[in-house]
Parts: sequence; C-alpha cells; structure tokens
Amino acid sequence: MRQKFLFLILALFGLMLQATAQTTVTGIVKDSSGEAIIGASVIVTGTTNGTVTDFDGNFTLKANQGDELTISYIGYVNQTVKVSGSGPFTIILKEDNEILEEVVVVGYGTQKKANLTGSVSSVDSKDVGNRALTSLAMGMQGKMAGVQIKNTTGRPGVDDSENSIRIRGTGTFNNASPMIIVDGMESTMYQLDPNDIESISVLKDAASAAIYGSKAANGVIVITTKRGKAGKAQINYSATFGWSKPTRLAKYVNSAEYAELTNEARANEGYDPLYTAQDIELFRNGSDPYGHPNTDWYDLMYQGSGFQMTHNVNMSGGTEDVRYMVSAGYTDLNGIIKNFSNDRYNIRMNLDANLTKRLEASFSMAYTREDVVKPTGPDNHNQDYFFYLLTKLSPMVPCYLENGDYGYIGDGNPIAWLDSGSTADQIRNNLQLVGSLKYNILPELSFKVMTSYKAYSGETHDMHKAVRYNQNYIHGSVDKLTENLYSDFRISNDFLLEYTKTLQDVHHLHALAGYHTEYYRDHYIDAYREDLANSNLYELDAAGTKNQSSAGSRHELSMLSWFGRVNYDYLGRYLFEANLRYDGTSRFASGHRWGAFPSVSAGWRFSDEKFWRPLANVVDNAKLRISWGQLGNQDIAGYYPTVSMLTLGQNYAFNGSISPGAVTKKAVNKDLKWETTTTWGIGFDMTFFNQLNVILDYYNKTTDGILMPVNTPVTFALEDFYDNVGKVRNSGFELSLNYHGRIGKVNYQVGGNFAYNKNTILKMSDGGDQYVSDSNGAVYAIMREGESMNSFFGYKTDGFFQSQAEIDAAYPNGYTQFGGRSPKPGDLKYVDINGDGKLDANDRTVLGSWSPSYTFGFHLGADWKGFDLMASFQGAAGVNGYVTREGVGYVNGDASKPSTLWLDHWTPANTNAKMPRLIQGMEGWSMPTTTSDFWMQDASYLRLKTLQIGYTLPKSLLNKMGISNVRIFYTGENLFTITSFMEGYDPEAPVTDDNMKGNYYPQIKSHSVGLNVTF
Repeated sequence: MRQKFLFLILALFGLMLQATAQTTVTGIVKDSSGEAIIGASVIVTGTTNGTVTDFDGNFTLKANQGDELTISYIGYVNQTVKVSGSGPFTIILKEDNEILEEVVVVGYGTQKKANLTGSVSSVDSKDVGNRALTSLAMGMQGKMAGVQIKNTTGRPGVDDSENSIRIRGTGTFNNASPMIIVDGMESTMYQLDPNDIESISVLKDAASAAIYGSKAANGVIVITTKRGKAGKAQINYSATFGWSKPTRLAKYVNSAEYAELTNEARANEGYDPLYTAQDIELFRNGSDPYGHPNTDWYDLMYQGSGFQMTHNVNMSGGTEDVRYMVSAGYTDLNGIIKNFSNDRYNIRMNLDANLTKRLEASFSMAYTREDVVKPTGPDNHNQDYFFYLLTKLSPMVPCYLENGDYGYIGDGNPIAWLDSGSTADQIRNNLQLVGSLKYNILPELSFKVMTSYKAYSGETHDMHKAVRYNQNYIHGSVDKLTENLYSDFRISNDFLLEYTKTLQDVHHLHALAGYHTEYYRDHYIDAYREDLANSNLYELDAAGTKNQSSAGSRHELSMLSWFGRVNYDYLGRYLFEANLRYDGTSRFASGHRWGAFPSVSAGWRFSDEKFWRPLANVVDNAKLRISWGQLGNQDIAGYYPTVSMLTLGQNYAFNGSISPGAVTKKAVNKDLKWETTTTWGIGFDMTFFNQLNVILDYYNKTTDGILMPVNTPVTFALEDFYDNVGKVRNSGFELSLNYHGRIGKVNYQVGGNFAYNKNTILKMSDGGDQYVSDSNGAVYAIMREGESMNSFFGYKTDGFFQSQAEIDAAYPNGYTQFGGRSPKPGDLKYVDINGDGKLDANDRTVLGSWSPSYTFGFHLGADWKGFDLMASFQGAAGVNGYVTREGVGYVNGDASKPSTLWLDHWTPANTNAKMPRLIQGMEGWSMPTTTSDFWMQDASYLRLKTLQIGYTLPKSLLNKMGISNVRIFYTGENLFTITSFMEGYDPEAPVTDDNMKGNYYPQIKSHSVGLNVTF
C-alpha cells in the first residue's frame, strides 16, 4: 500500500513540473528613456533556454515558475527577474556607464568623457606608477596619438624629453613646448614622482586648451596628483632596484684595422705607407701594449655602475570631513660613466577638508631637492667634451703608459679627467604651494579662490681642475671655479564662479567664469675665479683675483586674464561648448598687450538616436565632434622685446682717456603682438561591442604672426629686429584603438595609437631661405617656404663613380671642388639637380626632415591568477637623422678613428661597397662634412619601451599578516630597438651641430626588480 501511495505522489509531482515547464512568459525590454531595445538577450539563468527581443522590444519564452531570467544587452547593465506568473513583464535596462561616466581632467575642472567635444588624450596612472622611471615624460612616451616625446639622453639629472614634447607638430620657430599644469598651477614635470600621479590629460586642440589662452598654442598637459579618500588609513610602499647600460654604441676599428686603413688612405693620395706588416701584427697580437697599444676607450669610459634605485611611501585616508595624502620619495641614479649621478628627494602633502556644510578647503604642498653631479675637464671643458673625445681618440693612443703616466692627444685624455674628480655640482630646489577655498552659495552655484606659489632655486659649483698627464705636461694652466645662483618664483591667483543646472532631466548647463593674476620674477648671479690654492676647496675665496669676473640679471613678468566657459547638452546627446580667454601681458607695448582667444565646439552622440537602434548591438556608443578655436603664444623674444635696451661695455674716448659707455645696438619693434594659432578639427569616438574603443581625429593647425628676425637697412646702423611675419601649418590625423576581453580566467587588453602630421612653412620673414650651419660653417639644414621646419639640405647622390671617364662625363661644365679636392673613382656621384651641366651650390635640395611624419605606439597586457604581463612599444617613421665627423669616424692619425662601417669601403675590387673610397681627414669630396642624402640616415624605429612581469600574492596568505596587497615585478626599459639607422647610433639621437658628431650621453636601457606593498 505504501509503495502505491509513493508512486502516486511522484506521478502527481511530475505532472506539476510538466505543467510548470509549459508556462509561457511574455514581456518587453526598454531603456531608461522608454525606448524599446531590439535584440536584447533573455535567457533562463543557468540554462541554454532563451530568446531575443523583437523590433518592438517584446519577447516570449517558456519557463518554470520561480526561475530567474537574465536580460542583457551590450552597453547596459545585466538585470535578473524572477518568474512569478506569466507576465507580461516590463524590464528597464540601465546603461553601463563605466565608459560614459569616465571623468577626465580638463582646464579648471573635470568633464565626463562622453560629453567631451574637444580632443583630449589621457594616460592612466598605472602606466607611469610602479615603473623604474627616471622621469614622468618617459612614462608618457608612445601612449597618446599626436603627442611626440623624444628621449635623446639617459644622463642622470637631465630630462630632455620634457623639452622635446610636441603636440600635433611644431608650430613656431620659438618655444614650442606645451604648457604644463600641476594641481592647477603652471609648473614642470621633471620634479614629479611618478608614484604620486593620479591622472594626466593632454589638451590637444583649441576647443580643449583655449581656456588657457596665450600660453596654450603648443597644447596643455594637465596633471593631478593623488588625494586622500574617506576611510581607514592606507599605507603604500614601492621600491625598484635596477641597472642600466647604453641602448646602442657605435663600433670602431681596432688598432690593427686602423693601421691597414691608414696605409690604404695614404696610398690613395700618393703617400707611402705609415705602418709596416710587423707594426700591424704587433697591434693585432697585443704583445707590445705600450709601443703598439689597442685601447678600448669605450670599455675604459663606461665604468659607471649604472645603478638606479627608487623608493616611495605614501599614506592616505581620512573622514568625510577631512581627507589627506602624504608621500615621500627618493630616487638615486648613477651614470654609466663615473662622476655622473642624480639624487632626488620628493615630499608631497595633499589635504582636503569640509569646513562647514558649504565651505570646502584644499591645500597642496610639494617639495623636491636634487643633487646633480657631472664630470668636467680642464680649460672649461664640460661633460659633452668627454663624448667628443670618446668618439675621436684613436685606439693607438694608450690610456696609461708603462710608468703610470697618462697617454694623451692635444685635446686630452678623458680618463685622466675622470680620475681627477673634477665635477660640476648642482643643487636644485623646487617648492610648490597651492591653496583654495570653495563656497557653495547655492546647490547650483559656487565660488572658488585659489592661490599658488612656486619657487625654484639652484646653485652650481663648476670646478675645472688642471690635469697632470706626466711630469712635463699639465693640461690646463690653472684650476678654475665658476659659481652661480639662480632663483625664480611665480605667484598666481584664480577666482572662479561656477554654475551647474539641470532642467527637466534633459537640459544640462554648466558655466564657468574666472579671473587670473600672475607675477613672475627670476634672478641670476654668476662669479668666476681661477688659480685656486687647493683644488679640493670649492670656494671662490680660495682662488686668486686675476681674471675674475661676475655677471647677473633680473627679469619680471606679469599677466592678467579673464576667462569663461559654457557647456550645454540636451539628453547627453547634443553637446556644445564655448570658451573665451582675454589675456594681458607685460611682454608687449601698450596697445598690443591684450588678446582674445575664443573656441567653439559641438558634439552629437548619434548612437542615442532611434535610427541607430538596429546597429546598437554592434556600435553601442558613437559620437561626432567638431571644433574651432584660436590660441596664443607669448613666450617669444625674451622678456622685454619691445623695450630699447642699452648694451654696456661700449667704451669711448673722452678728454684724452677711455670712458665707459652704453649704446642701443638692437632695433625695437613696438608693434609686436601674440603669435596666433588657429585650429579646427573633426573627430569620431566609437565603442564596438562594449569592448573596442576607437577614436579618430583630423586637425588643421595654422600659426600666424610667428616672431622672426627681419633684416634692417644698412643705413639703419642697428642689428636686425623682430616682427610677426612667419606662418606655419600642421595638419594630420590620429587614430587610437583599445580592446579588452577575457578568455577563460585570462583578462587581456591590447591597444595602439597612430598619428600622421605634415608640417609646412607657409611664410618666412622675407620670403627667402634661411640656412642652418654647423660650427665649421657647413650648411646642413634650411628653413624654406613650402617645406618642413626641420629640413636637411644638401646634395642627392647616385652611387659611386666607377671610373675617371664617368667623372669626366658627369659635369661637362665643371664642378665646385669639395674640400679642395676633385672626385676620383670610388667617390660619391652628386646629382646635377638643375641639369645645367655643372655641380655647384644651386644643386642642393631638401633631403628630408628630423621631425617624424608618423608616430605610433601599442601595448599588450594580460593577467591570470595573480600573474600580470605588460609590454609597451613605441616608434616613429618618416624621419631622418644625420651622423657626421667623429660620429662616423675618419682616418687622421691619433686624433681620430674610423667606425667599422669603413671596413666595407670602395676599392677597384669592391665596387659594390657601402662606403666611399678611403682618404685622410674629413675635408674630402665624399665626406659627411658635405651634406648629402648618403650620410642622411632613415631614423625610423620601433622600440620595446617597457616590458613588465609581475605577481600579486594571494590575499588569503596576506590577510593573516595584516597586509592588503603585495606585488613583486620585473621591469625592462628600452630593451631592444628595430631600426636601419647607422649602426651603433640611437635613432632618437639629437640633431644639432655637436650631437650629429656623436657628442651626447647615450640613451639607456635598464633592468630592474620592484616591490609594492599595501598595508
């Protein structure tokens, strides 16, 4: 009986389940505005039973009572609904605002990224923190489209990359560096500890940068530092330990090879050989190290440890009323050459407080001290001369003689200089204070006053010791000491009135009005004495008074500004922004001191339109942006370009004796005014599948009224004056892509950016060419209308002459002799550009540019079970470099050495060689002192900028120890470079007169390990 009863119960239960499974559930899926969502997924949670909504957002599905339905759609937050009855259900999906609500820092505030109408790029703090960075600019390199950062040196205490930041090309012949704002005040980046950074935004166009007016023509970098949040105190400690070495070093021949090349070069010019076969063998086998040395000057010079170390500890926390963040950092950088070092100490404190329900206060203090050491040599030789000698000294010159004396050439011995301990010691102090009070007058209206003070002071003790090479020769007549003191400070005040209002949940208005005052002053003092009583006394009083000298200067600037901004959007769909800044500066004369800088921009989020619904499951966020605006540049022609200045030291005869005098030597143009940059652009922002973000921009930026020197008539009797006559255009496009996804338990992200820029000079001062020459008077570059600003200028080549007959036929009407020589077989064949049958200066042409046309970067990242991996690449294309003189090397006895490139030179038996025939000296027909495309190199490159591998310890292990997080990691910087640039030379090498010779501290690659701990 019991069995029958149980069977009956089970049968009834099964019928109930069957009946329940047959329940038909209906409903409709809408968004927050009431619009139907097409193609939304409706699925029974934990099963494959599901459907999608139709064109009207409706769905029908069979489900059990008590089941949960999961409703999802790209760009919206998933929602679950429990089945109770058959419906119909109305499900409202909310937008996934992770992207739409992302906030970026802009001028004088923040904006939602979705509402931006200008072109703004940003860098995540994770990209610059937790890395063994020696400068913040290095962490930004390759991260943003249209932001070119060139890192030309690895020297401790120098950050050339900050000075070489270019945003959307170079738009002026004057200072082209961007304005840098740190926590609301104009500042610099180099003194910042990367671990303190919260956000970095780059304002690239006039629509985003016009709020800064006359200082924003080259773009603006806005940096904020970390601030405290309400909650229990959190302590973070990070440290890195690493070692560095040069990225690329030129290779030079050894003594035996140099002897063979010397004999051949002499033979080519009709001279007897200088070295016998026995000499060459002794150079090669090393059995006579003092009579036939083979000195590796690179090995002797690069003896620095290259050790680098960073530490940072910060504590943050607070209550809802008071929040704080305090940090301290230390950076120790040691050079790859002895006597190069930089010790940097950072302290920062950020404090925020709600004094009352309406009154808010904020305070920031940052202090940085740097101790920079660099070697010097006798006779005022600075650190650059070490590299000049390094590329010049022959391997046949011994560093040390058998008796312990130094070997040397007329220019010296850099190892002896290093051994002397002669250095230039510099101390730098940076202090920045920012305080503000904000009063909320109404919920929609607030008033804020902010005061900022930034002070810099520096002192340098520049010692140049006389160096004794042996008992009979001392290099440098006496010890020399130069001391200088430099200080500057900037005080600024901002008064801001801000209004925010939302009407009927569809109209959003934000308005900002402001007033800015600024005062800047600097002071410089320099003193020199020589013949110190003791070279270990770095004091002027320890030196004699003969030939002593002193100098000093002081400058002041002031500025007043009115500015305003209006933002309006309707439904977050139709966007509008307008900016206006009205600046007045003391740089210009009365009548030209004030300038207005406006901008307007608009945006349309067309992905919110009803017609876009069918595509919304593919492109869930799409926005069109368009902008126009004008910016200014006042950082031109010194502090007082419109004031007649007297030049002292112009002595004259009076009453039979010489009397001191002063004259006006330079003409002055009182009509000088702002350089004006007009920018317009169009852009698209799109998100695909809520995973792939795409940003595409086109821009056109023209700078007019560029300050340039103008020739004065000879009868004017004054030097050239400046006028607003130049004009330059930069135009191009930018593309940024970022994708994130997940495969199993592996999260990954990949992204990249690409930018193209075309730089064109539209107008010069007199319409004519301006040539750029090196210290020897050789022209290597040109400024010409219709060409790029940084253009190499010289001869095109067409291989090597293979015979005298070919030479005779090349230029029937003659040729200009190069270096006093005529061409011979194996020399370069220069192209007769104008076809007049002769070769002369008129056959020179623009060869290329050292400003890249294309810049790019991409990154890869992944994490899995506590392990993380990140690789970042950076590069440039459409760019050229040039190496000359000691850089490529040449045959000239002890005072030179050829690079290994010369081992493959032209001979009658090697006509397909890479290099021309050998000669003695540099002043030959084919040598790089005559600028040509043969010596101009393709400097395109791709560099693995950063590789980081880390592991985060499991929290289950850490919680028992009261530790929140521990991560250990390895970081490699500049690990490898792919380039066709001249072997041994870095493609980012600076292009200046000296640096093209190889006279620069090389860029470095480093390996480091690090630790992050959070308590």
